[in-house]
Amino acid sequence: MSRADTVRRRAAAFVADPRKRRRFYAVTVLILAILTVFPQPYVARAKLLPQDNNSIGLGSMMNALGGQLQGFASLFGGAKQQTDMYLAVGRSSEVSDVVIRKLKLVGPDGYWSVNRARNALAKKVDVHSLTGGIIEVEVRTRDAEEAERLTRAYVAAITDRIVALGKDRVERKRTIVSRRFREAADRVVTTENALNDFRRRNRLAEPQVELGAALSVRAGLEARLQAKQVELQTLQKFQGPENPQLMAVQSEVAALRSQVAQSARAEAGPAGPNVAGLGEVSGEYLDLFRDYRFAQALYEVYARTSEEVAVETLAGETEANVQILEAPRLDADRKFNIAAFALLVLAILAALFTEIYAPATGIRLFGGRREDMVA
Repeated sequence: MSRADTVRRRAAAFVADPRKRRRFYAVTVLILAILTVFPQPYVARAKLLPQDNNSIGLGSMMNALGGQLQGFASLFGGAKQQTDMYLAVGRSSEVSDVVIRKLKLVGPDGYWSVNRARNALAKKVDVHSLTGGIIEVEVRTRDAEEAERLTRAYVAAITDRIVALGKDRVERKRTIVSRRFREAADRVVTTENALNDFRRRNRLAEPQVELGAALSVRAGLEARLQAKQVELQTLQKFQGPENPQLMAVQSEVAALRSQVAQSARAEAGPAGPNVAGLGEVSGEYLDLFRDYRFAQALYEVYARTSEEVAVETLAGETEANVQILEAPRLDADRKFNIAAFALLVLAILAALFTEIYAPATGIRLFGGRREDMVA
């Protein structure tokens, strides 16, 4: 008979013996009950509240400008999920490496390598989110001081990492905004000079006002011409061709016709272009004026954005974008070893099934007679 067969026979004999089996259950339950309580685990935790970096964002500025250029807000940040970002940062290798270096977990008194330290921290530390977008750092160890120390180190590392990322983002934003702000200022100067040159070249102060005035003058000339034509027709019915009054009205009608015809031709006099000339240059003027107004609006946007960047820079320097709701602390209630407790429950259930339920229902789990099982 082989050694394996001998071991199997002894094991079968052991489990078939109710007294030995029950002693085994009792010893197992006792050991697991002790392991559930000792060694005592300690849980330390801290809570962080993600801050919205766009609370003084471009969206409010665009609304203040009457909804103009709202698309530019997407260039400088917007709807980034702060909770997801904090979770990604808290679970990143950069944070764990900072904690390892700060607490000197690798060395003669610590772990053999950085990878072992990372694996150990992954088992001890859990960074998760709570209701309301709150980030919680939870550390579970066998040592109370170690739990608090790890929690404080993780909170400090997450805070430093968030601040560093914020400073980098603000620095890149400031570079872009500064360049675009200078370009917007140059654009305002260019469009303003082009508009002023156009006005001087065409001897215009305000083309809209002058065009309205010229149209009024032309409308007045046409109205006077129609009135004089009616008067001329009336005089021709009752006066002879040599009548001085008739001749005077004919002269006035001819003069008015000449003035109306002259206003229909595009001309530029010492006082500026007439109504036909204004009609020809009004399209070009409107294009230049529209470019000038757009350049002004763009300049105002980047001026406000530069102020926002300055505020964000100050907030990053003072670490205002990381708010600690609850400082690192130990839980007041007593903790238990969950793994040992789970095994204890399984052992009790196995004992109840094999020693009470199976005999009561006639289930034959082990070899032998039923009388032996219920004995």
